Amino acid sequence: MRNLDNELLTAEEEQIKEVIIASRKLEEYLWGEYNGQWNIEEWRRMFRKRIQKIDDIDVNNPHAIIEMRKRLMQNAALSVALMKILDDKGIPLNECNIPSNLPQYAKVEDEK
Repeated sequence: MRNLDNELLTAEEEQIKEVIIASRKLEEYLWGEYNGQWNIEEWRRMFRKRIQKIDDIDVNNPHAIIEMRKRLMQNAALSVALMKILDDKGIPLNECNIPSNLPQYAKVEDEK
């Protein structure tokens, strides 16, 4: 793995760095106090919601690129937050005492 602190970054790498830092700061501001309390299912619901929102973007809308960037930044922020939890605590299997605000994104088990 490259040490990005001591090397010059390409323009693309610099943009990646800036986007992830900015999105992570925003996510931490909005949800930071809850990050350690959610279990893996709630994290999955958050990702499912963002994927659904990306699927719902009308590419013919003149603001589609802005909407896509927003959703991608949200996914980047969620990814970084969850990676930190995975590194510190492992997969969060704890019972979550916070009611989900995303019940509609629960995994639907196949009926057999």
